[in-house]
Amino acid sequence: MRGVPARLYWAIASVLLLLSGCAALQRDPSLPINDPNEDMNRQLMTANQVVLRPASEFLRAAVPGPVHDRLHDVNSNLKEPRILVNDVLQGRFDAAAQTSARFVLNSVFGIGGLFDIASREGLQQRSGDFGQTLFVWGVAEGPYVVRPYFGPSTLRDAVGSTVDMFDNPIGWFVGPQLVITVGSAGVDAADRLGQLKMAEDASIDFYSFIRSSYYQTRRADLREALGLPAVVDSPALDDPDAPAAASPPGPDRGPAANRSTSTSSVPAARRSASVSQ
Repeated sequence: MRGVPARLYWAIASVLLLLSGCAALQRDPSLPINDPNEDMNRQLMTANQVVLRPASEFLRAAVPGPVHDRLHDVNSNLKEPRILVNDVLQGRFDAAAQTSARFVLNSVFGIGGLFDIASREGLQQRSGDFGQTLFVWGVAEGPYVVRPYFGPSTLRDAVGSTVDMFDNPIGWFVGPQLVITVGSAGVDAADRLGQLKMAEDASIDFYSFIRSSYYQTRRADLREALGLPAVVDSPALDDPDAPAAASPPGPDRGPAANRSTSTSSVPAARRSASVSQ
């Protein structure tokens, strides 16, 4: 507990420094893909796959389905205090109230989060992280990066996730922040493994697929933070590495027509993005 104030002061000072240079920026959740360090990012993604895939496959094989479901629900419940703090920082008080209700309901009636009672009652988990908060405050997103172990991000979201890692209120009472974050990321990686295997086998360029999926999901989160509908155009439309989609010939099949029909909803995007690969 003694180290908490120091970490909070460090986080606040870092945010103020960022805001001092970026406060005038427009909050735009539809910025194009920005990947100037693609070669290095590809190497990091390959290294992540080599290291993490065997561990993820072992976890999926060794943990029975019912136990995995309980781990998933506990992992989700541990995120709620962090989501609550960021919803408040973003001024999303309706989302904060829903997050509070979820956490109390699952912690009390869901036996410490072992069962996601709130989702069964229609209270779905809201988005809320410090990278999203920095976006609401006007901080630029920066280039796309692939982080060791934690996977795809932008520079802004990487800074935000570091703050989340060390200042999640759960860690003040449950255990070390880093252990909780690494363990949570491991559970998330195991969840995504099976969902992405088919996509990896079918993709011509799996790196471009993961990058586009990340941007699509993240844009939806940023729109939610601004109170906008969480439905966004496919990032493949502005991804320079994505192959062009074939369109039937005809007078009404120009670029504008293609764009108007290429929209994706959040649930589909969430199932394939934010991959720790």
